Amino acid sequence: MKKYLYSTVLLFFVLIGNIKAQDYLSFYNLGDYVIQTQNVSPIYLPKYKVNFGTPLNVGLNLNSGIKLNDLLVESGNNLKIDFNNLNATAADANSVATDVVANIFMLGIKTKKGSITFFANAKSNLVWEFSKEFTRVAANGFGQSFSLSNEKIGFTTYSEIGIGITRTFLDDKLSVGLRLKSLSGIAHASLEENAQFELDVNPTSFLWTANTANATINTSGVSDTDDIAFFGSNSGFGMDIGLGYQLNDKLSFDLSINDLGSINWKEKITNYNLQDVTNGVYNGFDFQNSGNVQDEIEDALNDVLGANETTESFKTKIGSRTFFSAKYKMSEKNVFRATYFNNNNPYIDIKPSFGLGYNRELNKATYGVVASSGGNNGGFRLGANFAVQLGFLQLYTALDDLSNIGGKVQESNTANFRFGMNFLFGKINKSEVIMDEDMEEKEELLEKEK
Repeated sequence: MKKYLYSTVLLFFVLIGNIKAQDYLSFYNLGDYVIQTQNVSPIYLPKYKVNFGTPLNVGLNLNSGIKLNDLLVESGNNLKIDFNNLNATAADANSVATDVVANIFMLGIKTKKGSITFFANAKSNLVWEFSKEFTRVAANGFGQSFSLSNEKIGFTTYSEIGIGITRTFLDDKLSVGLRLKSLSGIAHASLEENAQFELDVNPTSFLWTANTANATINTSGVSDTDDIAFFGSNSGFGMDIGLGYQLNDKLSFDLSINDLGSINWKEKITNYNLQDVTNGVYNGFDFQNSGNVQDEIEDALNDVLGANETTESFKTKIGSRTFFSAKYKMSEKNVFRATYFNNNNPYIDIKPSFGLGYNRELNKATYGVVASSGGNNGGFRLGANFAVQLGFLQLYTALDDLSNIGGKVQESNTANFRFGMNFLFGKINKSEVIMDEDMEEKEELLEKEK
């Protein structure tokens, strides 16, 4: 067993989960103004003929109840890791859900009846559900009885390249979008579903009685990070689909299902396994008087639990996300949108989120606010977004919670943002659209006459 792997992974998960947030609802409300919104709704159409996304497009979404100062506490003039404090602040059930998106390349071209896009993204997502029992073990060690049966962990980093096509029908009332993606897995770690590990420690005789089931951690590219490949042998396929319908001049509906797909992990595989054991007994030892606790624990794992490492390939889903929204256009410049979001994660259950937003839409800019609630942490949040064009340069940003701006990082428990820079060329104005429609009518009349 890699004895340092578990402590390193544990610390990484706790530190990365110090902030909680929601689900890009504010970014979703930017709509057609920003080409990157096709990552959340394939039916969004660019407003310019050519849209080029620079590598300076990043999104971050972290969702957790654990704060940084729950783990790191002041000790004189220094900070120290304090698992006792973490255990004291943890709830009976705790969850962390994070994802990071970097848009490496994006080219969107407006067509007569839609658009075509070419893109490359790097994505990293992590989910972790842990119990109060887990933090108690982290604080007090193995010298007591415990039962770990509700722990769930999944971490994936991968790249995707693909093509997207959006097309309108029925006089532009119906919109259909499809994006096909080639996936390449970079790193992964996950705990088998329904994994259980129980240990009963007799404080008098030092006998350990262990029960384990499905205790396997599958990894790829985690134990060997010397040669990380952006495009390797861990291949997969994914797709996004979208559908929109304009009911009348004011009301329309959008539905998008993103990240349908899976990855086959074949490269740099290490499976950490404990065999299924029922009431396995180990003649334990006195923790206080033992000469080498680490060696004793490793002997227990190897002799009683049958710890071993294998290199068997496996397959995982990347986890789909669903957006459904109703858009009401009060006037040419004032738009309201109600949105439902659901993260269909393959490892833990994440509660859906809801948002109600308003955007002021101008010729070369839009700005708005979004009120949202739901998700694992619930509560009310107020976010904001804007996009502005300065010549051919476009800047945009979107945040789902403004309440924590300016607060202390160590006390923060809310953050979600998306920002980027694009180059836009060839504004499509109304006169061009009217001319195109007139030409279509003339062509239809000529066809009928023939």
